[in-house]
Amino acid sequence: MKHSRQVSTCKGDVGRAIWGEYLHKSGKTLLLAGLLGLAWMGQLHAQSDDASGQQSTFQFGPLKVDVKGVFEAEFNDNINYSNNDKQSDIILRPGIIVAANCPLTEINTVSLQFGVSYEDYLVHKELSSYTNFAEVSPDSKLAFSMRFNTFTATIYDSFNYSVQPSDAFAVDPSTLAIITHVKAFGRFSNQLGLNGNWDLGSVVVYGGVYRYDVFPQQSDFAFLRRWQYTASVGVRYQFDNGMSLKLDGSYTWNYYQQHLENNSTSWFVGPTLAGPLGRNWTFSASLGVVQYHFDDNGTNGDTSQPLDYTGELSLSNKTTKAINQTLTLSQSSSFGYVSNAITVDRVSYKCDWLIQPKIDLILYGYVERGQDSGGLAPETYEKYVLSPEVDWDYTKRMSFYAYYEFTDKFSNFSDRNYTRNRIVIGGRYQF
Repeated sequence: MKHSRQVSTCKGDVGRAIWGEYLHKSGKTLLLAGLLGLAWMGQLHAQSDDASGQQSTFQFGPLKVDVKGVFEAEFNDNINYSNNDKQSDIILRPGIIVAANCPLTEINTVSLQFGVSYEDYLVHKELSSYTNFAEVSPDSKLAFSMRFNTFTATIYDSFNYSVQPSDAFAVDPSTLAIITHVKAFGRFSNQLGLNGNWDLGSVVVYGGVYRYDVFPQQSDFAFLRRWQYTASVGVRYQFDNGMSLKLDGSYTWNYYQQHLENNSTSWFVGPTLAGPLGRNWTFSASLGVVQYHFDDNGTNGDTSQPLDYTGELSLSNKTTKAINQTLTLSQSSSFGYVSNAITVDRVSYKCDWLIQPKIDLILYGYVERGQDSGGLAPETYEKYVLSPEVDWDYTKRMSFYAYYEFTDKFSNFSDRNYTRNRIVIGGRYQF
């Protein structure tokens, strides 16, 4: 599903403020000019249809570039995630998505996926500031792939900028007091890595190494500045009946710049089995174990050494040619905000109904329960989300969508309880 985010301003140094104010004033003008320019270039440089029947926006030699313009209008009755002081707003969100692919040789390729959007708050203008003038989508990536017979290697750099709170905790840098209710969590993340894939027919061996960095943009979240190194390896076997079996393992070193959170090492191992179950059913089942070893160099008060079981069971049923349903049960584990780790259990349901060749109805919802491993402010919460959506492929190049999202959260911290209603109407156009 599509997600928006809540944003707010933050203080910075004088140079950053001047630059940010410039971006704020010029951002909408530059984005509009860029969209018009790309549309004009698309008319001048449109190439022949690709294998899917869709034209590239423009092409320079072997370089093919696809550009999509996107626009959303959102009504949100609780932009500050509060039941005590609800504030509503209408948010306009124009953006572009660029996908570029350039084969250097028959076996080497450079590719780029990049998405950026701007948010304009019509009521709370202070939220349309330089701290959130643009959001970079999480699938943005620059990659270079090389193939040597049956082995493929990819060097990549993926990046993301977001200000969505994600129910984050913050810490007052002057008093070190825990802030349990926040409006924004601006952060830039970057992952630089190398992947390898060795295709031996029914057996595929894969692995990789990467460094992952998180750069918070506000002083309240400076304690979350961290970087990690991860090495992973796996093997997949494909059965003749369509079933596949994987075994994955990884080891991670995690470091924090400040000393509120504990540095750590961790390992993970687990299998995944997926494939068809009869004529109309498919499934995927994974089970893993992650063991953390946290140092005692932090001051978050969490002395736990979690040993968590992770996994996911997903069942899909193609009820008719037009209706597909999926039920998923999962348990995951990740680093906490002011705790060593957080464990999240979720049950989700999705029904996709193609009522006409160009109109798709989607019903999605989930129930989630999360629990921190300890620390200065251990939270236990439950969250309920329901979201119906309609997608309309108006033409090959133009599509529209609209969805409603209801969220209800219950936490052991009363100021982190909230209900929220969102209505989003949007469209996409491929130039």
